Amino acid sequence: MIRHFIFGLFFGLTVGIAQAQDGKAIYDANCAACHQPDGAGAVGLAPPLAGTLGKRVGSPVGRKYVPGIVIAGLAGKMESKGVVYNGIMPNWQQFSDAELAGVINYVLTAFNAAELAAGHTPYEAAEFAALRAKKPTGKELRAWRSELE
Repeated sequence: MIRHFIFGLFFGLTVGIAQAQDGKAIYDANCAACHQPDGAGAVGLAPPLAGTLGKRVGSPVGRKYVPGIVIAGLAGKMESKGVVYNGIMPNWQQFSDAELAGVINYVLTAFNAAELAAGHTPYEAAEFAALRAKKPTGKELRAWRSELE
């Protein structure tokens, strides 16, 4: 019985570490070119992810807005930290729900840890699956963002 508990604990920790590593690898290969390796963004190209998402994911609307962006993508004007961006964030439909959860969890812990609410729970693949099943529209994403501001 104890052996099963220890195995389960070890397996759970190993999976969590693997997902975080996978999230970083996916971020580095697919997101860092625009959002930069440190999540600082690039003026005129891509808004910063660092220091902008931790508070957002603390609310129910923010909890679905952030993954909604990677599920659906978003085009047009957006303001972040006083800078207006006018571009296209592609959707990342080619990645599995678990991979997307890993990327968002990496971005939150690597670039937004100081802003995360006490008791923040990492994203799970099921949250992405639910959003993928009813992919949010650009209008919905903008309304959610507006509500967050």
